[in-house]
Amino acid sequence: MQSGAMPCKCSCNEQEVEKSKDLVKQDLVNSVVNSEFEQTYGKKIEELKDKVKEMLVVAANDPVENISLINLLCRLGVSYHFQAEIEVQLNHIFESQHNLCGDNDYDLYTISILFRVLRQHGYKMSCGNVNRFKDSDGKLNENLVNYSKGILSLYEATYLRLHGEAILEEALAFSKAHLIKYLADENSCPHLAKQIINALELPLQKSIPRLEALKFISFYEQEESKSDTLLLFAKLDFNRLQLLHQQELSHLSRWDISALDDLPEYMKIIYRSLLNLFDEISNDVTEKERSYRVSYTKDTVKEMFTAYFVESQWSNQNYVPPFDEFYRNAFKSIGSFGYTASSFLGMGEEMVDIDAFEWLLATPKLLSAAFKLTRHKNNLTSHKFGEKRDHVACTVECYMKDYGLWMEEITEKFNLIFENAWKDINQECLKPTPVSMEILLRIVNLARAVEVTYKDGDGFTHPPHLKDAISTLFIDQMPI
Repeated sequence: MQSGAMPCKCSCNEQEVEKSKDLVKQDLVNSVVNSEFEQTYGKKIEELKDKVKEMLVVAANDPVENISLINLLCRLGVSYHFQAEIEVQLNHIFESQHNLCGDNDYDLYTISILFRVLRQHGYKMSCGNVNRFKDSDGKLNENLVNYSKGILSLYEATYLRLHGEAILEEALAFSKAHLIKYLADENSCPHLAKQIINALELPLQKSIPRLEALKFISFYEQEESKSDTLLLFAKLDFNRLQLLHQQELSHLSRWDISALDDLPEYMKIIYRSLLNLFDEISNDVTEKERSYRVSYTKDTVKEMFTAYFVESQWSNQNYVPPFDEFYRNAFKSIGSFGYTASSFLGMGEEMVDIDAFEWLLATPKLLSAAFKLTRHKNNLTSHKFGEKRDHVACTVECYMKDYGLWMEEITEKFNLIFENAWKDINQECLKPTPVSMEILLRIVNLARAVEVTYKDGDGFTHPPHLKDAISTLFIDQMPI
């Protein structure tokens, strides 16, 4: 709602009453749906979970089989049920098999899976094993192109690369080129082609895990060697989680809009609502001796709103600041500390303590990389729209002013920044980590959400192209 809009015909109190009624109805519906689902499938899900746990025990005898199963559980979106078991098994494999790949004659697919899964879980696997697939001229062997499944596996693995890993840079260019050629071949397998198209649009490491799980379930269903137990478990678990998310979303829409008559000072409403939310959370966590979390988070949110105020002053004054000045403020206004600290609030004590907040406020490289990605992708895709209205200067304009670059040069510069940011993200998630992996993933997943949001344009300002993803994640149940 904007200033100058027509006043509401009903009073704010009446609106609140109607809104409360709607929320109550929705809660009742969700409760009934959840109850029916649990009665029908709850027991089956637990039975299947026990069977999958047995599969993990059996697979532990063979490192390749073990990691292949863990990869399936991750891609199907159900690995969170077995985090403790997976961590123990991967740690055992990494510690006991010092040269896991070098001591065995594994093919390209297997080498790539082992590398990717272990790196995704924080283990610094060597990329040197890719060198075995080079020919006498020191280039990746062209005969590999006949193994498209292996090429796809290699392509996904390259997105876990770090700074200085030249072989993975070469492998990325090699695998991407041959996957594109495969798609142009009229004799290509349609099933594999769909997976390749999905990976080329956005690789696994850069995509939202729940969204990838949804896609992979449909891919896995077409596999001849699929496990019916895993497939059914993944489908039922997806639907149960979706119902839980629906219920959470209905609660999150309990916001206070009684101050509508105060517009256009809408920022006050947002600010007041956030502070009220923190007060509610504080009442809950005080009993659990975690009230320090609210204090830290509230301070970071206040800092974010202060940064908003600075940007509004720049906009009113038509001021284009030097890039460094802009970025220092933009790092706060984009929510680097505020959003991240907020995501820590409800986490268990075993994952988050006061040291985690101190780590966050020290501006770790992981945070800098993720939010550098966020700010630059946002500005690169939205600056043309911003130029059509009153707006604060963005990184694109500041770059133009400071360095005299054209748009094509800025785009090239930013793409290099994005690549380096992901290398920093990958590096900072390798063990030993200063905080728990669960905390790190909060930041990594935000970077992934940014990749999805801005993949096909400015999905933050104009989100229609995200409609299908939102519907499939939160509305459309998966057929059993």
